[in-house]
Amino acid sequence: MKVTPSAVEELSKVLAETDNPQAGIRVFAQQGCCGPALQMSIAENITAGDKMLTIDHVNFFIDEKAEKMLEGVTIDFGPNGFRLQGFKPNGGGCC
Repeated sequence: MKVTPSAVEELSKVLAETDNPQAGIRVFAQQGCCGPALQMSIAENITAGDKMLTIDHVNFFIDEKAEKMLEGVTIDFGPNGFRLQGFKPNGGGCC
């Protein structure tokens, strides 16, 4: 997993609002209508079973299923919000 400078900047702003230096961005897999989907949320602490990764002073707490899905993915931030560049969900069609 990689994170662009613009995403790091935005995530740093969001985490600064928590006033908790232990806080991070939790990345987790969740079932969507097209198969597995990746989600992000603010987490005050790491959850049991998550792997911690720090990129440019931003803590990421990554669940086991999401870790496999993040290979080759770059988290970016632009005018339309966050994007997961290179994310290829498993499975075929969509509902």
